[in-house]
Amino acid sequence: MKISVITVVRNDVEHIEQTLLSVLGQDYADKELIVIDGGSTDGTVEVIERYANRLAYWVSEPDGGIYPAMNKGLRKATGDWVNFMNSGDQFATEQVLSDLFGEEGVLARHLAAHPEAKPWVIGGNTVNVYSDGREEVHHAEAAEVIPLRLPFSHQASFVRIQPETFCFGEQYRYAADYKLFYDLYFAYGASAFLITDHPIARYRQEDSLTMSPQNQRAIKREYLSIQSAHRTWHWWKEWLKWRLM
Repeated sequence: MKISVITVVRNDVEHIEQTLLSVLGQDYADKELIVIDGGSTDGTVEVIERYANRLAYWVSEPDGGIYPAMNKGLRKATGDWVNFMNSGDQFATEQVLSDLFGEEGVLARHLAAHPEAKPWVIGGNTVNVYSDGREEVHHAEAAEVIPLRLPFSHQASFVRIQPETFCFGEQYRYAADYKLFYDLYFAYGASAFLITDHPIARYRQEDSLTMSPQNQRAIKREYLSIQSAHRTWHWWKEWLKWRLM
């Protein structure tokens, strides 16, 4: 089973190498790393070039933002499952891919116990890392919370590649990953999500786009837009709160 990992980056010379090494250092053999750089000018490209012979594909050119870049990488992926590990983030251990996709891994055990299962998504825990040294484990939630929120970070998830249907909606600046999981949930149900308590990713929390109040409001607007496809009492309550912000 082949795993594709896609890393998108722009002007992050300080952190890109640790991400590349985290992916390349996985002890799972059947993997590929694709790097999409958005035209960096700070030395990031020179770091990528040092690892070029170990990459399945890489490119450096201007793009329309994080989700167009992720879609660009997805079009080059040849694996069965894909993970998006952004620059500066890392796998939690060197054994993450083996723990999930190895012969005795989480997916194999799940399929042995549930032969009829056909999971689309595997989600796990994220270790949020702060600049002051603090670390907090964000445990993946059950898939049933998807109508309300994202139960795991996209760095801590793997999605089964289906080229004819799988891409990120580029009309969203912040919440295209949530839109993907939201649509999968309502198309295939909670059983399409395999949730594990394994730590998958280490995430630089303070580099998140979610930090400013302005971005928080924009994210909320996009979530409400996505959730409007299945309006519930919760949606109306959250919509009213957003309007009063």
